Amino acid sequence: MPGFIHQVEMKLDAAAAPERLRRIESWCGDWQIRFRVLNRAPGSENIRIAFDDPCLARAFVGHFGGVIVDDREIEHAMAGDANDEDAYDRLAREYTD
Repeated sequence: MPGFIHQVEMKLDAAAAPERLRRIESWCGDWQIRFRVLNRAPGSENIRIAFDDPCLARAFVGHFGGVIVDDREIEHAMAGDANDEDAYDRLAREYTD
């Protein structure tokens, strides 16, 4: 998912989710906006939608609502993932040696 770092988080009621996602997909398709729906945690009503351009994320918020996710939060999560991956690699080397 390189490039899709501009994220919008929004509440999505389970009952309304299919129709709301259909409208989002239709709107983005009409405007030729590339986006990704990120997996949401089980039981959570929050969903994240990622864009490759910050202007598109703001346009989405203007049309559908939601909030822009702070870029620092995303950078911190990616750094944490890299640290976790390094730890797993180190453990794998120790286990195989």
